[in-house]
Amino acid sequence: MQRFEGNRVGPDGSIQTIVLEVNDGQIQSVKTYDQVDETLPFIVPGFIDVHVHGGGGADTMDATNAAFSTIAQSHAKTGTTSLLLTTVTESVDAIDKVVTLAQEFIAAGAEVGAGVIGVHLEGPFIHPEKRGAQRQDMIIDPDPVLASRWFDSGVVKMITMAPERPHALEVARLAMEQGIVVAAGHTKVGSEGLYAAGKCGFSHITHLCNAMDPFLHRNVGPVGHIIEDEGYTGDMICDGIHLSAAMVKALVRSIGTHRLMLITDAMRAANFRDGKYDLGGLQVSVENGECRLEDGTLAGSVLTMARAYKMVQKLAGITAREAEQMASTNPARKIGLDKKGRIKVGYDADLAFLDNAGDVIRTVVGGKIVFEKSIQAKS
Repeated sequence: MQRFEGNRVGPDGSIQTIVLEVNDGQIQSVKTYDQVDETLPFIVPGFIDVHVHGGGGADTMDATNAAFSTIAQSHAKTGTTSLLLTTVTESVDAIDKVVTLAQEFIAAGAEVGAGVIGVHLEGPFIHPEKRGAQRQDMIIDPDPVLASRWFDSGVVKMITMAPERPHALEVARLAMEQGIVVAAGHTKVGSEGLYAAGKCGFSHITHLCNAMDPFLHRNVGPVGHIIEDEGYTGDMICDGIHLSAAMVKALVRSIGTHRLMLITDAMRAANFRDGKYDLGGLQVSVENGECRLEDGTLAGSVLTMARAYKMVQKLAGITAREAEQMASTNPARKIGLDKKGRIKVGYDADLAFLDNAGDVIRTVVGGKIVFEKSIQAKS
């Protein structure tokens, strides 16, 4: 039996010191002390990132065990305990390699950091005009036969595509039958199109406001649609670059924390360093936290889930528990992880420990410490 102590922020904002007893990777009991020990770190459910391309210098499209391990280790350092390796619009062969290797990597059960729980296919079934930092020459029409091959692997948990593309609704139905989350993204779809898509399996919108038509007073686009249609959830890149503070606050107020998720959309420079990098065959310059193509187009981020968790509290004026919902509980529920995303008896002991500044000092996955910040002694 293992014991983990720390402080929890309650729903009412009060702070309590708790002790968790963990056995075989699951929380067996949660006990509360009468007094608060202010020397202890804060405990939050481990962050779940459903949209992460890379980190630590590695990228999903590298399609090697070493790359997948590096990504998992890198993001574990900032509190992520589960993640979906996310592809870009590349050749079918390149995506095949990722899907096949992810199958083997997950089956091997390598314990290297954050748990790799599946693959998120971002592309290649997107709209060329809203491609963002995706290769135009690799965009193809949705192909039910090809999609079925990827879906049958069992590792695809989410797919982002443009609902207006030919055969997209057929692909969505196939995904829905296998319990795969279908998201609209890199799209020119309007509100009417999203109503129709919702009947065929679409239930989510990827990186709200980015790579889609804007919210206008007559043509409300995906942003206006998600406000009105409670059958959809959405996610956002809360790095202070992809969305303004006013937009973050507006989205949270109008949609609610119960239907929103935080993602990083992180590329290989996350938890690494500035410089020039490859992203799916495109050159990206990373400087001062911004990732851009040569034409200035935003190309992913170097965001971490820990920073997103802090930023959304600051920008939207929400509580720590509401931010937890967006960073842990909602993503777990969305992709069917019924034993993750909460600190509760019977749930997996996936935990992030934060200091008073909100920085991660320890990450626990399945009861095992996969990251612990070394404390430098003062001379």
